[in-house]
Amino acid sequence: MVYIASDKPLPLIGWSEDKPAFCVSDLTKYEKAVESQFKFSHVYNAGSHQGCGCGFFKDFKEGDELARAHDNYIQLNAYLQKAREMGANNQIFSCWDGDQDARPEFREQIGLNHLVDSNFEFKEKALYEILPDK
Repeated sequence: MVYIASDKPLPLIGWSEDKPAFCVSDLTKYEKAVESQFKFSHVYNAGSHQGCGCGFFKDFKEGDELARAHDNYIQLNAYLQKAREMGANNQIFSCWDGDQDARPEFREQIGLNHLVDSNFEFKEKALYEILPDK
């Protein structure tokens, strides 16, 4: 699971089975526990081309599958770039389903462009503060 928090409301991006791609949705009642991870009050579920956060994970993927996973990061980067242009500050929490309220095992500050580095991949139970790139 990948969650985005913001100090400003962000636009939703619907998921389409016909054209699966990066998507952003409001939290379900079940996911509300993840709000405790963040210092910002606007929290969203970020999905991949698979409709969930699984498509962000690159382990054991090759070829087209790896390219699709990396494209999710590119789309997430573009989405957060637009949020930054609106004056928003953001955080990301990544975890397995069921760990929404688990204590983060990793805390990192990363620049937006770090997301599109081909070697970058979200860690499990990780809280990322997204910094502006210089």
